[in-house]
Amino acid sequence: MPNKKSNADSSINQKESIDFIHESLTKEGVKITKTDIDRVLDKSRDLAINALIMGQDIKVRGLGTLKVVPHEARPYTLPDGTKGVKEAGVHVRFVESDSLLDAMNNTSVNPLDK
Repeated sequence: MPNKKSNADSSINQKESIDFIHESLTKEGVKITKTDIDRVLDKSRDLAINALIMGQDIKVRGLGTLKVVPHEARPYTLPDGTKGVKEAGVHVRFVESDSLLDAMNNTSVNPLDK
């Protein structure tokens, strides 16, 4: 049986993202520091969180859309028979773009191969 990687093993952390962006931009002749890239990523995250809190969708070209989706209160029963009601609230749902789905299904060119 093949070893399956955990999500942590197949994730890209902030430092790896910064390194990748810095290397890519440097190859293109752009002069930018890793500190500046880190600041941009932090501000982008803050912008996204604030937009979601305000109920706004976030569209990322070529990736997809983060949508705020309300859900109503609903009853539940635990295995031990305990009953309760899950309060109404909101979820964040990710809707993939067609280009992401194509890339994931190997029907388009991977931009990282360039």
